[in-house]
Amino acid sequence: MTKSGISDLKAVGKQVLRFGEQLGSDGTEAYLVSNRVLTVRLVNNAVFEAKGVHDIGVGLRVLKKGGLGFSSTADFSPKSLKKAVRAALDTSTARKLPFKYSFPPPAKQPKVSGVYDAKLANLPSEKAVDLAYNMIEESLGNSRKIADNAGVLNVVEYHTLVMNSYGLVAQDAGTFFESSLTATAKEGDKTSEGFNATAGRSLKELKPEEVGTKAAEMAVAGLKAKPLKEGIYELILDPQPAVGIVGYMSWLVSPMIARLYFPLFLDRIGKQIGSKHLTVVDDPLMKDGIGSGPIDEEGAPSRKVTIMDRGTLKSFVHDSFYGAMEKKRTTSSAVRAQFAAGVSFFPGKNYNCEPIPIPRNPYIQPGDWKRDEIIEDTRDGLLVQCFHYTRLTNPTRGDFTSVLRMGLYRVEMGKIVGAVQKSRILDNLLDVLKNVNAVSDKLVVAGSWGGYGHTPVIRTKANVTAV
Repeated sequence: MTKSGISDLKAVGKQVLRFGEQLGSDGTEAYLVSNRVLTVRLVNNAVFEAKGVHDIGVGLRVLKKGGLGFSSTADFSPKSLKKAVRAALDTSTARKLPFKYSFPPPAKQPKVSGVYDAKLANLPSEKAVDLAYNMIEESLGNSRKIADNAGVLNVVEYHTLVMNSYGLVAQDAGTFFESSLTATAKEGDKTSEGFNATAGRSLKELKPEEVGTKAAEMAVAGLKAKPLKEGIYELILDPQPAVGIVGYMSWLVSPMIARLYFPLFLDRIGKQIGSKHLTVVDDPLMKDGIGSGPIDEEGAPSRKVTIMDRGTLKSFVHDSFYGAMEKKRTTSSAVRAQFAAGVSFFPGKNYNCEPIPIPRNPYIQPGDWKRDEIIEDTRDGLLVQCFHYTRLTNPTRGDFTSVLRMGLYRVEMGKIVGAVQKSRILDNLLDVLKNVNAVSDKLVVAGSWGGYGHTPVIRTKANVTAV
């Protein structure tokens, strides 16, 4: 976005704050977003569509007589902005807060490197199509058994601006991509799927050939998958499922989510809930971090937070709202995330929802093991490369399940001996965390469906049954 574009957003923000003052608010906040998203969808070994979207909008919160209201609009006309402020003021009358709250004050922003790449921001659409199709070409070229491929490449450039009536003016800009591919292999009447996905902040990190190769290799290996006998196995969790574990831990240390949905970690601060090999941090100041940035999504300056230290739960994360509710300092963890069933995921930043506290760039601190060493040290185990339909079936007790639909391999006496048919983990998340006994020495980026993070490979133990 050009300087004039940022100036335009500031002008809109000033209008929102002025309307808030004119209409009698005690405090007003404007969260302005400009998202440019280029999406290439792949279906049936071909490019299905390539489209670009430029989404601009503002989410605004107002305080009045102890109430907090929210509204949003993508129409920047003065009439629409004033209407949105009135709507937020109307909702504030129905939500009276039982505690004192105000929006974050101005503060100095730290510098974070590696989160904006001009080459990625200016990637031509035809080049994006070529890169996306490279995933298919690499998959098809890997084996004649590959019959079909489907996937997506999203490229995002975003700019955000937070302004409030207490003098805060804070802005952020970033780029990122996400690429994923599902390959289908066929041999006679047998079919098998393979999947791979990654993300990054710069064009140099985008390696579509690697995604295609790994998806194809998994699909082909699955054609020879054998059934598994139910039992307790050592589980080597490769990056995608390891990110899934970190993702669940992230939800569990949000006070909003813990109090409304998953109370497993409530009242456990200072208690041992994981293995001594597990240290989990949230570091939005990390160079090139998938979730890094100088501010959170209400303008508070980013800082590093230790969530778990050698298995001991050290901290929940807070935004300004839940920090005020619990009389704690914000950890700069405000994220405007869609948290409702049936709401589609839009890559980039969201302006049409209020912030909630969630770790922004969480990861397990690397250990001393090489990935190959973990495999060689495993006597009776499984190598897990994909989680699907992962759930906490009992949010209070921590009963945990995930379908191991593809990318599952038997490990015996330190060697990978073959693929395993579809299975399921049926265990307890606290036990999975306490059973971690090895963590690899490198962070890699992995994930799926918009949820990506940095992670090492970890080894734990859990009950697995055939499906």
